[in-house]
Amino acid sequence: MSSELNLSVLEQTYRLSIAGEVTAPLVFAADGLLRKETVKPFLRQVGEQIGSPTAVVTASIFFKRFLTVICGGLYAMSVHSAGLDLSLGNVLLTAEKNWALPRFVLRDGSVSTPGGPGRDVWREQVLRRFFAETVHPLIATLSAVTGIHANVLWAHTAYIVHYYYEDWQQRDELSALRGQLAADFRFLCREAGPDLFGLTTGNPLDTCFTVVSHPKQPDRPIRIRRQCCFQYRLAGGRCCYTCPLLNEEKRTEQILALGH
Repeated sequence: MSSELNLSVLEQTYRLSIAGEVTAPLVFAADGLLRKETVKPFLRQVGEQIGSPTAVVTASIFFKRFLTVICGGLYAMSVHSAGLDLSLGNVLLTAEKNWALPRFVLRDGSVSTPGGPGRDVWREQVLRRFFAETVHPLIATLSAVTGIHANVLWAHTAYIVHYYYEDWQQRDELSALRGQLAADFRFLCREAGPDLFGLTTGNPLDTCFTVVSHPKQPDRPIRIRRQCCFQYRLAGGRCCYTCPLLNEEKRTEQILALGH
């Protein structure tokens, strides 16, 4: 693995560990998410643990939290030029008590790096593995077994990708990489064709978001999701403050109550 890859950031921010012994009491091989006979009971268990009333709600919340591992892969690619193997056959989901917030372990910790063909060719290969070979089949399976619309899950994907790339570009400690981060973001969300995502038409990440000002920090923008994730339907749940269903009064109340 790359000696420059910041493993602590991957573990702390993206709940992603590379290789090593798995000691967690709960372990689920991610390729089981693609098989109806294993994903259905797994989602039922997840739904019971998070207080979900329907399979659609469970799929939405689970997928939203699963995307953390993809963002960890994007961080490794754009910040460290390290291509992780995020194929579902290489990913283990782990947890201590329940599946509310799973962690991720890669069985094989080897990475790819830009070689002779250049970074652009390498980047496209890495992103194709992330999206066409991991995200797309997972979305297709979750949609088939629960009935959730694929566009809801792609909207979750677009939101988190836009969020992290804009966050990374604003960080002082990553200032030397802003050009590379901007180029990766532009390629992924503006220039990439549908085949990069396993699709035949469109780029699901090429979208715009409504932005509102923070009630106490006017220079801090808040991006509003294009699709509700149904968190408010969980037992004791409420809308995210980025939810498109909230009016501005409710959004302000929630932001202030959370202290964000």
